[in-house]
Amino acid sequence: MHRMSGCDAVYIYDERPHEFQHTLKVAIWSPPASARYSLEQTRRLVAARLAALPPLRWRAVRVPLDLHHPVWVDDPELDLERHVKRLAIPAPGGHRELCEVISEITSHPLDPDRPLWELWMLEGYRGDRVVAVLKMSHALADGVASRRLIEGLYAEESVDSVSALPAPPCGERLPSKWTLLRDGLRDRLCDPFVYLPSLLRALRKLPRRAREARRRGGVGGLRATVFGSPPTPLGGPLSSRRTFEFATLPLDEAKAIRRALGCTINDLVMGLAAGATRRYLRSRGALPGLPTLAIMPVSIRDDDERDAWGNRITMRLMDFPTHIEDPVERLRAAARIAAEAKRDVAVHRGTNLEDWLRWLPPSVPKLLSRMARLVVRVRPELPGGVCVSNVRGPESLLHTIGGPVENFVSVGHMKFMAGLNMTVWSYAGNLNVGLYGCAEAVPDLWRFAEFAVEAFEELSKAAAHEAARIAA
Repeated sequence: MHRMSGCDAVYIYDERPHEFQHTLKVAIWSPPASARYSLEQTRRLVAARLAALPPLRWRAVRVPLDLHHPVWVDDPELDLERHVKRLAIPAPGGHRELCEVISEITSHPLDPDRPLWELWMLEGYRGDRVVAVLKMSHALADGVASRRLIEGLYAEESVDSVSALPAPPCGERLPSKWTLLRDGLRDRLCDPFVYLPSLLRALRKLPRRAREARRRGGVGGLRATVFGSPPTPLGGPLSSRRTFEFATLPLDEAKAIRRALGCTINDLVMGLAAGATRRYLRSRGALPGLPTLAIMPVSIRDDDERDAWGNRITMRLMDFPTHIEDPVERLRAAARIAAEAKRDVAVHRGTNLEDWLRWLPPSVPKLLSRMARLVVRVRPELPGGVCVSNVRGPESLLHTIGGPVENFVSVGHMKFMAGLNMTVWSYAGNLNVGLYGCAEAVPDLWRFAEFAVEAFEELSKAAAHEAARIAA
């Protein structure tokens, strides 16, 4: 049993009937792997990995009266039959049918009385393919930790020799209410002495970092606010209905764009997202002549936290340059704003909200969430935005019994003011754009996926033109 961090606990507190806090990891198995697939064999594979992947064993137990953040306990009743399930994809089993099934899966909450994950084995994709969909609470892992978990789950080591389902690691006895209260009170009294010294040191360094940031270009472009951005259809209260889509782009072509335009892959992702959002809003007659709202997660992991589970991310609101018509100019504007956001995170290193959540009582993040949701209910015309993140995916092929994983798509969760999440993972020569939206805010998510491809092709043409100009 161990205490959940404040950053992780927020995802437990924010779980609502219409605002699920889970993420999706979609693995498309290759034909050889699909040919060897069976549900029982998949459960054996997961059982063999449990010892090395503790988040799959953890059950969240809340402290009475929310005196302190919940604790993670190794579930003594872990039953893989309740976690590893199967579904058939309706005929003809193509891309559209796959996304519809995943949309249905993600439109339901996880069981809070069990470890917060499900693995859905979808059968019949494009005839005989298998697709594995891991639905997992964001409380367990951010992008960096998720990559580590996925690489462990799909490690190349074979479990073909496992002839029977291994017994899961022994769980713990669930703590009593008295134990939870006693330990919560003890930790609540000790936390200020553990975390406040580092926070005070970081606060003392804040003025010097701010001066250095101003000398390097400052963070003046981060003007985006919930009240200052124009309204779009992407916000408002969320419904429980979710939609999922994805598009696959060639990574080699993305690298060619990067070289020709002198940008990074992250810059390209931001420009791609801005271009797709611009096209989508224009298709709905809702494109304002001003920058729109975007939310960008930024990692705040220190070197000693690299192998830690859970979350070490913070968020920044951004002025998304969807008002700029020229694709290259739009990309460069998005890159400048993203760079400013990262500089702002660096300036506030050790003093970001997520750092304060390490010792603030649960009542603080819960109150902030209630106030934010109240504002959205009272002011439904407030701007909605898109949450955009770029995560470097596994650098080598993932494997399962019988063969490699052909493709891999990941997407994060949604918050109340962002009815669309766009997560980009690289994998096996692909740049996969995962899209996860509220069906009320984005009823035609497939169209957004098409616009993402068009925005990429537009940047590719601009890059080719620039490369030809330089060569001439």
